[in-house]
Amino acid sequence: MAEVTLSIGGRAYKLACRDGEEEDLRAAGGLLESRVSSLMEAHGAVAEPRLLLMAALLVSGELLERKATEARLSPFPAPQQLPNLAQYEALAARAEALAQRLEEAASAS
Repeated sequence: MAEVTLSIGGRAYKLACRDGEEEDLRAAGGLLESRVSSLMEAHGAVAEPRLLLMAALLVSGELLERKATEARLSPFPAPQQLPNLAQYEALAARAEALAQRLEEAASAS
């Protein structure tokens, strides 16, 4: 188990993570620190729990916004828009019937 020390809002936090995940944790901490710094500049002295909550909500909002944008731009339908199994089975049955008709037409010629 690895340990990483993050500095967020002027305080050091020692966190454990799996070996190999240190850089990801540092990157996440850097993102949170940038939001906390912006909030501290904009709002001055705010209680630490409230400051961290506000920063986490900002990051969460950005993530949700990015997911929504990606969903709008994706050429693939969202899983809830995909046909269900019965629809696939009906489509397969239609394709088989069409293939059979084509084979019959080809053999009659």
